[in-house]
Amino acid sequence: MARRPKNDTPVMRTVRAAGHRSRAYRTDVGIRDFNFIIDEPEKLGGENLGPTPMEYVTGALSGCFVVTLEMVSEDQEFNMISLDVDCEGVVDHRGLFGTADVSPHFQSAKVDITIITDEPAERHAEFERETLVRCPVYNLIKDSGVDIPVNWTFKKE
Repeated sequence: MARRPKNDTPVMRTVRAAGHRSRAYRTDVGIRDFNFIIDEPEKLGGENLGPTPMEYVTGALSGCFVVTLEMVSEDQEFNMISLDVDCEGVVDHRGLFGTADVSPHFQSAKVDITIITDEPAERHAEFERETLVRCPVYNLIKDSGVDIPVNWTFKKE
């Protein structure tokens, strides 16, 4: 697919979610045609029926990188044979529990991206750069001031 032409006209889209407290520490969420559960582990009062909100954020970060990498791959005609994205975030629970004056969001995060490709190494830097510029969840976390290094590994098949 050819590179998409630049367009200076904003293309805005509203993203919506509806949450309902079905019991203590559990939220039933609906987004478009999808429903899922956000819950806490039993030791925090939940029933461990689903990921926590911050676990969903790490999942969203991973998924967002996969989608963005796919788009950049198409735009740059960069052949990805295989792709894995592993994400983690470190939180200081004292912020959520109100026991210390620390932010409840990630204190740090990291991303490990492994791509199997037959592309020459000279193409990797621009592929990385464009992906980082375009990944919405990565930029949301980075722009909050959280240190979020991205480690890239390119392997030959």
